[in-house]
Amino acid sequence: MPYKMNESCRHKIPKVRYRVENWSAYDAALRRRGDLTIWV
Repeated sequence: MPYKMNESCRHKIPKVRYRVENWSAYDAALRRRGDLTIWV
């Protein structure tokens, strides 16, 4: 299996984590979509 040969040397791309910075705009967008779920 040649594709595993240099696996340790390959660049690994980290998973991107998205953070909501503008909560008011995010909530407004969810309301426009019609799907706003609030967990308490």
